[in-house]
Amino acid sequence: MKKVLATLVALSLPAIVLADDNRGFYVQGDVGHSTLKTSDEGGKVSSKGFSPRLSAGYDFGDFRIAADYTHYKTRKDHEQDSSYTLDSKIKLQSVGVSAIYDFDLNSPVKPYVGARVGLNRFSYDDDDRREGYHATETFRKTKTGLGVMTGVGYNITQNVALDAGYRYNHWGNFDGMKVHTHEVSAGVRVKF
Repeated sequence: MKKVLATLVALSLPAIVLADDNRGFYVQGDVGHSTLKTSDEGGKVSSKGFSPRLSAGYDFGDFRIAADYTHYKTRKDHEQDSSYTLDSKIKLQSVGVSAIYDFDLNSPVKPYVGARVGLNRFSYDDDDRREGYHATETFRKTKTGLGVMTGVGYNITQNVALDAGYRYNHWGNFDGMKVHTHEVSAGVRVKF
């Protein structure tokens, strides 16, 4: 993790030297829709849901660095028949650091690409009830994951921009379960 953060800082140094008067701290709020995909030896599962994100960072002109927090919709499953009841819940949260490059087209529209390193928290609970049997399982793990992003910003003013984008995050392998998300989002970025 330290090596990745050091690399992001080193990559930002040339941007600091070349930055223009459009530098400054910013905050960004996004509303998104994510598709969570998990796969293990039992098969693949996909679920969709709301995923709000809050970011804070520094804009160097054509290069940005940001820290973010994303909360993903909790996935709940319920199975029941005459002989058993099974309830399960998956909860995902992510805190990350992104390096983003904005392409200056000399217009209010700025496409961008970026990379993200995240600390991802995966929580799983299940409750299995059968006649004469009751078992619960709880699993919590935090892992480092990698992601990429692309999108477009539209500058309404010098300090306010609309943003629409796509993110892919590879969360890693959690106790034999591979986890990743695809996200589309829209938001507002305000520079100070």
